[in-house]
Amino acid sequence: MTSQRIIKKRLSSVKNIKKISKALEMVAASKVQKAQDKAVASKPFAEKIYDLMGRLDTKAAEKEIPLLRTGRITGNRLIILVSADRGLCGSLNTNLIRYLSEFLDNFRGGVNYFITLGKKGRIFALSQGELLADFSDIKPKQSAAVSLTRSLIDEFVGGRVDSVYVAYNDFVTALNQESRVKQLLPLLKSDFETNKEDKRVNYNYEPSEAELLNLVIPFYLEVQIRDVIYESEASEHSARMIAMKNATDNADNLSYSLNLQYNKIRQQAVTSEISDIVTASLTLTP
Repeated sequence: MTSQRIIKKRLSSVKNIKKISKALEMVAASKVQKAQDKAVASKPFAEKIYDLMGRLDTKAAEKEIPLLRTGRITGNRLIILVSADRGLCGSLNTNLIRYLSEFLDNFRGGVNYFITLGKKGRIFALSQGELLADFSDIKPKQSAAVSLTRSLIDEFVGGRVDSVYVAYNDFVTALNQESRVKQLLPLLKSDFETNKEDKRVNYNYEPSEAELLNLVIPFYLEVQIRDVIYESEASEHSARMIAMKNATDNADNLSYSLNLQYNKIRQQAVTSEISDIVTASLTLTP
């Protein structure tokens, strides 16, 4: 039978773990709100960029702008993998890696090139292809958006890859985060199919449409990357908040069970001592 000392030691450990998990839950809850606020604050600028891209005729300028290239040259692809830096967030990182792995299984031939943002995705990138760059040490993460965008543009324009994707965790609600892979390059016209009535109007541009696209597309890609980073951060903090809440609840349940077990063993020990005393008393009585 487990001794009282061992149970008491386990009970003390569980209580200490509960304090840590509760503190991590509260920290994650505050960070979720901050990440949501950042995402909301960036929406107006993102909407204007999307609207402008929707009004421009990307098909007409395809031959003049390298970023609008759609032909197959190498068959290689570049994946921007945005993951968490730390664990303690449930199955968030595992689900993302599994989803991306299934996505890559659809390709035949070519090389998988990776750029990672988040330490949890680095090992997967090294095992599934070639890691070109890692921006995991840059803090805060959103400050890496400009450099990351420049890197993916250089790889695409330079002809090393034919397509660019970004894999991340999309923040749906505090209880629901979905793993997603989004295509960044080549640009899909379906991404801008909004304000259809407005796009029927012919606009005159100054500078020319091609010059304007050359300026706008890098900003558009940077906005996409920045939005992904905000979504990923909100997903990480919300997943960690839920995981730590579950850990705290489990610690409560375990503490209750250990207390019952401790009291039961203690009561048995007291009962046994009383029984020994009564037996000895009856034996000594003439």
